[in-house]
Parts: sequence; structure tokens; C-alpha cells
Amino acid sequence: MGPPTRKDCDIDYLFGQVNIALPRIDWGSNCGNISTGAAIYPIYKGYVKSMESKVQVAIHQVNTGRRLLATVPLKDGELQSEGDFQLGGVPGTGARIDLDFKVFGGCILNKGILPTGHAVDSFNVPGMGKLEVSVIDMANLCLFIRASDIGMDHEQDVVTLQSDRDVVAKLEKIRGAVSLELGVIRAENAAAELLIAVNPMLFIVGKPRPYKTLSGNSVEGNRFDLFARSITRAAFSKAYPASGSIATAVGCGIPGTIPSEMPPAFPEMGASYAVRVGHPGGILEVGAVIRQDSQKNYVADAAVVGRTARVLMEGVAFIR
Repeated sequence: MGPPTRKDCDIDYLFGQVNIALPRIDWGSNCGNISTGAAIYPIYKGYVKSMESKVQVAIHQVNTGRRLLATVPLKDGELQSEGDFQLGGVPGTGARIDLDFKVFGGCILNKGILPTGHAVDSFNVPGMGKLEVSVIDMANLCLFIRASDIGMDHEQDVVTLQSDRDVVAKLEKIRGAVSLELGVIRAENAAAELLIAVNPMLFIVGKPRPYKTLSGNSVEGNRFDLFARSITRAAFSKAYPASGSIATAVGCGIPGTIPSEMPPAFPEMGASYAVRVGHPGGILEVGAVIRQDSQKNYVADAAVVGRTARVLMEGVAFIR
């Protein structure tokens, strides 16, 4: 985090995914959750000042070169961290911070929201044959598959799934096959790169059904629009990536994609809509507006997710 290098932004934010098993850092992705930290950092450091109840912060997301807009609540010119907004999988409540990723279409491959040009593509996965996948490049590079297509159309929790080496290996095989065809990784280093690179993220989605969160809370199927689990670098998320939630919501607004098959109703093109994702930690809601431009490419006019953040500590570590 630091002062902006763009005139239209309030802060520069560069993200590195540190690998805890290998001495490598992945600089090729974006983190939606830490973006919330980037939203409050310039206010805390005094780059942005306001006496209004809310202030808009423009974040230069350096990895992708895109401009993220955040709406941050204030109280007497200071950050407001207390509030009643709650996120599934996050204990307690806080003041809602809105992150709008509307200009992040094609931010990884620079080929638009649908980088292959199709809502669904068929990929050949070794040992599995042809598998339909929706590739959505929005906030991060995200792959969507049907849970029913790979025998995961059940409510098994991700802790149990993580301990099943066959399941993890199968999902990583899917990530690898699609990554190779998209040119994201190289064949000679495929196994190592899949353990280092966050992108692409893989999402296994299904229609709403009752389930229990990892904390043991029961969630009825009528409270959300699609059931989803995510995995990247051979590790399931115990909640749901913020960037992945953006791609999920945007995918639900594009006819023919796998995510769009799951909600009970399909949103009108150009109209505002919200998607509620049932994930291992609870429910996450994302708002979006999708339209087609003159070339029939899909464009997001809004892609907003609510998060919370607060300052935890400040200090200096002297590293040798």
C-alpha cells in the first residue's frame, strides 16, 4: 500500500499471494478481501479526508492495472468500524464497505468477461473426458463447473472434501487442463505452477438446497440462489473469495453460463439484480448490472460486494 501513481486514484495496492509450501510469491492475481483493507488504508493514513458520512476511495489495483471504487463509512471524519453488517463466515458485525469491481472485466487475460468468446466451453480433462466449463474473467480468472457433472452434487463439507485426496486431485486436474488450454500455465511446470498461482480459481456450483455451515448453522435453500464451493492451489476455501463472488454474480447475469443455470429466476439484461451465494461459511450477497455493448460483448455497469474492515495494529518488523 502506498501513495497513488495514478491521478485518478487515492492509493496504490499491490497484492502478492505468498506460498507457505514453496519459496514463491504469485503476483498475477488480485485479492478481493484485502481490497477492503486498501479501501480504509488511505483514510487511516490521511491520504483521503472528508467530514461526510461516506467517502468514495479510488484504488489503483496495481496487479491488474484497474481502478476499484470503494464506498467507506465515516464518523466525524474518522473510519467507522462499528455496524450491523454481517458476512457469512466472519464472526461479529461491522460497518459495511462497498467494493465496486465493475471495470475488472478481462483483468487477467485482457480478453473481456468471456475470454473464450463463449458462455460455456468443453475441455478435455485427462481421465475424465469432456467437461463443460464457464470461463469468466472478472476480478480474477474464474472457472465454473456443475457439481452434478463431477459427482459433487451433495452437501459434504469442505473440511471432509479437503481430506479426500482423490477429490482434490480431480479438481486440480480440471484446473490444470483448462489452464493449459488457456495458456495460463506451461506444460513442463504445470504441477508446480498450479500450487503457486491463485488463478484460475475453480468453483463447483449447484442449485439451492438446505445445508449446514462449517459452524453448524442450518441454512434453508430458499435463502440463497446457488450453492457453491471454491478451490485453488489444491485448497478449498472455508468461505467464499470476494473476487470469486463478483465473477459468480456477473456470470449469473450472462445467459448460457453455468452459474446462470442455478438461480430460480434470470435477471433482465441492463437491470440491477442481486445474487445470494450459499457457501461453506454462510450466505454472501453481490449486486450487479450487466449489459451488452455495440459489439455484443458483455459489460458490467456495477459489480458490488459488501465487506467489513478495521485497523488491527501498526508496527515495524526488523527483518534480517
